[in-house]
Amino acid sequence: MASAPVQKIYRFGTSGYRNDQDAEFNEAVIRQITNAISDALIEEIQKKGKLLPILVGGDTREKSRRFIPLVAEILREKGLDVFRASTDVPSPVLAYAAKYFGELGLGYNETLGAILMTASHNPWPYGGYNFLTPDAAVMPTSVSKKFEEYQANPANRKLDRIALGAKGEAAITEFDPYELYRKHLKEGIGINYPKIRESGLKIFYDPLYATGRRYLPRLLKDESIEMTVIHDTDQLPAGYTGMPEPTGSNLTELSALIQANGGNALKVGLANDGDADRFGVLDETGRYLNSNEVLSLILYHLLNNKGQKGVVVRSQATTHLLDALAGKAGLPVIQTPVGYKYIAEEFIDHEHAGGLPVLIGGESSGGISVLGHIPEKDGILANLVIAELVATEGKQLGEILKKVQASVSQQYVFRELGIKTPRGQEIMSHFQGLQGKGGEIAGFKIDTAKSTGSSDALEQKYGTRDGAKVFFEDGSWLLIRASGTEPIARVYVEGVAGSAEESFHKSQILLEAVITILSSDFDVPPADIKEKK
Repeated sequence: MASAPVQKIYRFGTSGYRNDQDAEFNEAVIRQITNAISDALIEEIQKKGKLLPILVGGDTREKSRRFIPLVAEILREKGLDVFRASTDVPSPVLAYAAKYFGELGLGYNETLGAILMTASHNPWPYGGYNFLTPDAAVMPTSVSKKFEEYQANPANRKLDRIALGAKGEAAITEFDPYELYRKHLKEGIGINYPKIRESGLKIFYDPLYATGRRYLPRLLKDESIEMTVIHDTDQLPAGYTGMPEPTGSNLTELSALIQANGGNALKVGLANDGDADRFGVLDETGRYLNSNEVLSLILYHLLNNKGQKGVVVRSQATTHLLDALAGKAGLPVIQTPVGYKYIAEEFIDHEHAGGLPVLIGGESSGGISVLGHIPEKDGILANLVIAELVATEGKQLGEILKKVQASVSQQYVFRELGIKTPRGQEIMSHFQGLQGKGGEIAGFKIDTAKSTGSSDALEQKYGTRDGAKVFFEDGSWLLIRASGTEPIARVYVEGVAGSAEESFHKSQILLEAVITILSSDFDVPPADIKEKK
């Protein structure tokens, strides 16, 4: 029997529901969301006419640890068989298990997907609630909307197990997906562990106190590859103020370690975020490589060292160096809105449609998957591919990056600003107007056909224009995106020219022009505009 409508709906963004406030992430909230999801899952079972399990797991956060048992028990009480990860688990590993669960031999050949408790790279006090589909992808909008609808109008379903031929009560069973994932990386993806081992590569790793610590070191140790690990615990130090985001500012200890060790040997620094779906990479000098540089290195490796082909998929807030590398290889490029769920859709669509598969799907926030892998982003995989690249080339990462950049005629310098402002939608509308109006910004002539065509294509295919991307006739571009739920916006620019110095100069001019517009037309103070490093 349906209940009365609830007072508040906890809505899912592109990466689920996240909040750091106890009033917004507590037992009552978790029960409401879980009850809604169970209504949808039971509906799915009834449509299929057979029992299917749901997986549950999460990261090392206090809120994850506290609520994972509650989520599992609510689902069991609803009549669902639950398989709960025996330890904290990386998101890509749980996603892989959701798709290939049958290979574990635990009585089911498929699943309903997985409930994932993680706030990813957000600060430690955050809690996060996400859902992974049976295709191993972050839930599409159609699924999240159904979860929200069942929050608004609960059906309070309980599964009739007897009618489906079940012989016993619903149960919670622990499982360990490590071996399943390890075998896939070695045999399915074909990570060349012998090459890494024989190269003498010195690997330094920072899991940032999170789930990656259980996987990347073990994967390498099982192949007799040594690595140096820091922060190899899930216990945060007293007074710790860091966050599990693998950016340069959060990896200073790893950088210092690289600089202090290894001499002239091949060296690389690797890191992951809270749920290990994002990567962090440092070169032999301890310099942090931004995500766009890493994506470009991996694409180069797949094309030139592994001889693979396929569609290149990137979000519109990602470097066009990927386009240049793809163009040299005669490969098509697909641009998506920001949010890995859109990239995941391309992996799934191409898998089901046949023809040319997706070779790589990436975005500048640190997400990537590759040919033969699941459609969910995977930071552990990215780290292994980077180690494989260095070992294969036998050169330092910084040298390889210079070679990749020199392999194309133009140079690409990508920059990003974070802005605090309640006028984000107005700012975005201003630049949307410039897409069709044309003219110039700081001497850069707007390519109106390309600007409007790009936005129209996104809206037609994905149902969103996703901000305002303005293309310039010299190949440079800028993108403005405003949050629909918070008083923030982001600006992305990429300067494109024949040299790195000129490209940087162009990016600087564009950033300064945008900052001037923000300050003079929208009253954004300089203190509320910060460049991401």
